[in-house]
Amino acid sequence: MPEFGVSHESGNLKRVLVHHPGRELELANRDLVTHHFSCAVDIEQFQSDHRMLMDALAEAGVEVLEVGTLLADDRQMQGLIQRAPNLVFTRDSSTVTEAGAILFRMGLPSRRAETPIIRAAHEAAGTPIAHQLKEPQTFEGGGFALLEDRVAVAGLCDRTTQGALDDLGDFLLREQIIDKFIQLNMPKGAVHIDGEFAELPGKRVVAHRASLEENPAKFRTRTEAWDGNYLEWLIDDDYDIIEITDKERDDMAANFLTVHSDLCIHYTGNPRVMKEVRERGIEVIQIPGEEMRRGCGGIHCMTCPVLRV
Repeated sequence: MPEFGVSHESGNLKRVLVHHPGRELELANRDLVTHHFSCAVDIEQFQSDHRMLMDALAEAGVEVLEVGTLLADDRQMQGLIQRAPNLVFTRDSSTVTEAGAILFRMGLPSRRAETPIIRAAHEAAGTPIAHQLKEPQTFEGGGFALLEDRVAVAGLCDRTTQGALDDLGDFLLREQIIDKFIQLNMPKGAVHIDGEFAELPGKRVVAHRASLEENPAKFRTRTEAWDGNYLEWLIDDDYDIIEITDKERDDMAANFLTVHSDLCIHYTGNPRVMKEVRERGIEVIQIPGEEMRRGCGGIHCMTCPVLRV
């Protein structure tokens, strides 16, 4: 079995990169705005709930690669970790493809120190670096998804530059990692597409209709480009769509992590959405999210898949 490679979000998860948070969360408690936390967290409860997530992944047969453990002997990186309270959201600083990891330059300035940490963690885990965004471009991995049939989706929002999406799409298409690149022009106030949309196993998606229909999407292949409606494209491509309400969207109902063909992980809550997912033959492990969601992120945000098969 290879050590890395992700072709789409709903493949069976074999390896995942996470960061179990430490006392660096105190920095967020002292400056909520800079670190984009909604309110102060109970650090011990946050850590306990995050440990439940790690244990659930391990019990499901996933190899959990923990950033602090991978870099335990690297004093420089340990120093950086202590100044990175958002590092727990490992999705945002990179994404892994079949070519290796793509490193991002974060839109939130306080998070830019995370990228060298994640680079070192990927290298320690044996994942090669395939590409890296350069200054002044910015993009965060919660705004990116690889779908079935060699399609990539990326969101343009306040934390993203158009140049970053052009660079990312050019790289993925040129290296033949994908055949189609879709740019979602996000509604004002939206940060990452994983707050509005998630792919589940078996060509199913959870989606907030209004967010996906508000602005035209831009589609391109290696030879052509056109504008279109992303939700209509999903319907035409035979996706089964579970729509969520404004309230469910705000409660992170779209922030699913697929583990394998009949298992996902999510926070507690959103009973209607969980019922619809389970009715489609997919079990959902629910992790308490009252503390962790105060960091304005969900289970999907806290996990960077390294290998899916």
